[in-house]
Amino acid sequence: MEHAERLRSERDFHNARFSHEDDIRAAQTKFYWAVERGAKIYSATVRRLAAGKDVLEYGCGTGGVVDLKLGAIAKSVIGIDISDVAIAKMNANNQAQNVSYQVMDASNLTLPENTFDLVFGSGIVHHLDTRQSAQEVSRVLRLGGNAVFAEPTGSNPLINLYRKMTPNARTPDEHPLVTTDLKIMRQYFRSVETTYFGLTTLAAMPLRTMNMGTVVRGLFEAIDTGIFAVPGLNRLAWSCLIVCTK
Repeated sequence: MEHAERLRSERDFHNARFSHEDDIRAAQTKFYWAVERGAKIYSATVRRLAAGKDVLEYGCGTGGVVDLKLGAIAKSVIGIDISDVAIAKMNANNQAQNVSYQVMDASNLTLPENTFDLVFGSGIVHHLDTRQSAQEVSRVLRLGGNAVFAEPTGSNPLINLYRKMTPNARTPDEHPLVTTDLKIMRQYFRSVETTYFGLTTLAAMPLRTMNMGTVVRGLFEAIDTGIFAVPGLNRLAWSCLIVCTK
C-alpha cells in the first residue's frame, strides 16, 4: 500500500504539472541557469551513447527524446512516465516510427530484461526508491549498456533549507540523492561515475540576464571544478551527472 500511495501521489503531481502550460515549479527553473554546463554535458553524453542503439527514456515527461532529437540517431526509443497526461501529449505529437511512449511505473518496468543499450533520465531517480530503480534499470539493460542520469543532490544545508521553504515545488516522497544512494547504485552496476555541478555558480544568478553573466558563471564553474576535486566537498553540489555501466 505504501508504494501504491506513493505512485498515486507522484502521478497526481505530475499530471497536474503537465496539464498546465505554466509549470508549477516555474519559480525554481531560473536556477537551472547555474548548472547549464551540467545539462549540456548530460545531453551530449546521451546523444553519443544513443547513436544506433535501443534506448529507454526513464521518466520522459514531455521533453527528452524530442528535445534531444533521438529519433533521428537511435535505432529505437521508448519513453515511459507515470503521468498519463504527459504520455498522451507525447503520443499525440509523435511521428517517428522508431519512437513510442507508454505509461509505466519506473520502479516496476513491464519490459523484458536485456532490452536496451541505454537508459537515461533527468530528475527521475530521486522520485523513486533508489534500490528498486537500480534493480529495474540494471535488469532491462544489456551487458555493457549504460544508464545516464542528471539528478539533484541533497547534502548542501542551504539548498536543503530552500527546499523546505518551497514544498509545493516538489512531491512529498522525492529525495535528492546522497552518498548512500550512490553506494546502492554501485551494487547493481560494474561502474558508476559521477560529475558534480552547481555551488559558487549559484552566486552568479543575479547576473544571468546581463551580457557579463555567462563570463562570470564560467569563472565560477572553474572554481567549482577545483572545489569538487577536494575529497568530500562534492557533497555541497546542487546536481550530479551519473553514468553507470552494466
